[in-house]
Formats: sequence, structure tokens, C-alpha cells
Amino acid sequence: MTLTLQRSPLHDLHVAAGARLIDFYGWHLPVQYTSIIDEHQTVRQAAGLFDISHMGQLLVSGSKAFDFLQSLTTSDMRRTWDKGIGVYAHLCRPEGGVIDDIFVYGRKSAQEFFVVVNGATHQKDVEWFRQHATDDVTIIDLENRGGLAIQGPKALDIIRQTIAGIAELPRFAFQRISGAGPQDSFWGCRTGYTGEEGAEFFGPASTIFTLWKQLMENGADSGLKPCGLGARDTLRLEMGYPLYGHELNEQRTSLESSMEWAVKWPKGDFIGRAALEKQKRDGLREQLIAYELLERGVPRHGAKVFREGTLGGETTSGTFSPSLQKGIGLVFAPISWNNPGTRLEVEIHQKRVPAQVVTLPFFKR
Repeated sequence: MTLTLQRSPLHDLHVAAGARLIDFYGWHLPVQYTSIIDEHQTVRQAAGLFDISHMGQLLVSGSKAFDFLQSLTTSDMRRTWDKGIGVYAHLCRPEGGVIDDIFVYGRKSAQEFFVVVNGATHQKDVEWFRQHATDDVTIIDLENRGGLAIQGPKALDIIRQTIAGIAELPRFAFQRISGAGPQDSFWGCRTGYTGEEGAEFFGPASTIFTLWKQLMENGADSGLKPCGLGARDTLRLEMGYPLYGHELNEQRTSLESSMEWAVKWPKGDFIGRAALEKQKRDGLREQLIAYELLERGVPRHGAKVFREGTLGGETTSGTFSPSLQKGIGLVFAPISWNNPGTRLEVEIHQKRVPAQVVTLPFFKR
């Protein structure tokens, strides 16, 4: 099976470290090294290092690159080069469904943007971009690349020992570190997917391989450990961050996913805007809500959620929260249920476990 899977430039390091690797959307990636709970707590208390080489990396450039991305995304690209920060955005279909959630990092010229997309939707995104690009826009799907994320309260100190400048950037800021051409470009971004301090790095495979080894060496005394996809999922869910294919998909809009904050209405027109405006005007029937169990249990994807015996929806993501020591989950349910304290029941192993609606994030420092 592994012969057909894509391998990260860090693959051999994962094998040597004894990681358990799985097929993750066509990539052979580590799900855990020790245990999900141990790696989760390492990130909350010290620092963890994640392989994110499966994420797609695109370079969008040209005299109309800014206009192109403004028209395709829900966010305002002016923030990338006016304020020097990366922006989170949704790509929408004209009907409003979400094609993908992406991060865009711009340059001061507003003619070159680095775009990070989900691994599972990488090819779909590239086709969507090329379908809408004009002659003034060039799209390069960067190849032979890798990515890593270092996250946790000790992450910035470790970064500071390893690579200059990045730890001093404010959150969501970014820096192109080196590289003469597109394929050589190396980006350090003060972003992440755990709610902790840290950064993500994207660059040529050989550079990412070297950086991983340097970070592991410099972070040894600070408790830095490699972490897998399992801990990445429990960490992001504690923060209420969406996972594409679960909380975001082409059948749901940004508003239904409780992410209207990702839609920058003053920016002007974009694909899907008219559908979102209509939905906002007419009112939502369902919305993504968060719940926590009131008794022991672990809700999983697909667990049915009821209120007073009426089925409202199925859990999109659920887990046992290592930080909160309780079961937590997300579900698309009637919008009338979306009030903190509303009592629910979640079906786990054919038993209905009491739960209540809560506000996000689940985990707060």
C-alpha cells in the first residue's frame, strides 16, 4: 500500500523515530509517535513539531493577481500587503458552498501571493484557480516542497535559537526568508492549527528536512517532541477550528459553518457573495453548534445528536478533550438550538448521553 502513497521529505525521519504511519488522503503520514494524549499535552505544555507537507503550496502572481484573489475568496487581500499578515479565506461556489479554506500570504507589490491549500482538495483548488485566471495571472503549483509546524508555549524560544526573525513577528505575519525563484522560495509564517504560539514553515524539501532536524536538536532541552495527525486533530477541535470535509464542504456555506467572520463584506464582490447575502437575508435553518458531554463518553464523527427526542444532526467532529477531560463535538443542527446551555443527547454505542450547547473555543487559557 505504501508504494502508491506520496511521501513527505520527512518520511524517513518519521520511520526512524518509530511513528505509526497511515494513509492520509494519499499521503503516508504519522498519526502518532507515542500516544495522542501524550503528544497533545506536549503541545499544550511545551512544544510539538508537525509534518504538514501534504498541504498544497501555490504561487499566484501577475499584474491582476490581487484582483483575481479578491474575486475568488471571501477575505480581503488588502490586509496581506497593507498590514503584512496572512489571511484566512474561503473559496466558494456561486451557490455559496465552500470549495476549500485556505491561507493567503501576500507581498508588498500586491502582485505575488503565496497560497496554502488543504492536501485533500489540492488538485480541485488548482483547477478552480486556473478555470478563473486571466492572462494577467500566473499560477504555479509548487513541487518538491515540504512543510512543518512548531506549536506550543516554548515554540518561539526554540524558533529563536534556530532561525532569525520569525519569532519576533506578530501573529499571522509572515516573511519570505530566501530563494531566488518560485521553487526556491521559503516562507516562515506565524500561523498554526492548535491555538498555541508558534510558526509554520514552507519551502523546498531539502530545506524543510534540515530545518526539522535543527528544530528537534535545539528543542530537546525544552521538551520538543514530534507529533502526529491524531494530536493535531484533538488540538484543533479544542479550539473549534474547522476540518475541511467535516465542518466545511460544498453543501454548507460559511454562514452555516458559523464562520461569517471569514467573510469580509466591505471588500466588494466575490464568487458566492450573492448566495451568502440571500442566505443572510432569509435567515439560516441550520448552523454548526458546539456541545460538551455532561457524562462520560467519547462522541465520534457521525454520532447522532437529539434534543427532547428529536434528531437534529450528526456529529461532524468529536473526541475526548485531553485538556478538558470530557467529550466534545460539533454538529450542524437547527439554529434554534444554538443557545449556550441548551440540553442535548448524543447517541454513543446505542446509548443517549446528556450534553449541552457551549460557545467556542472549547479550550481557553
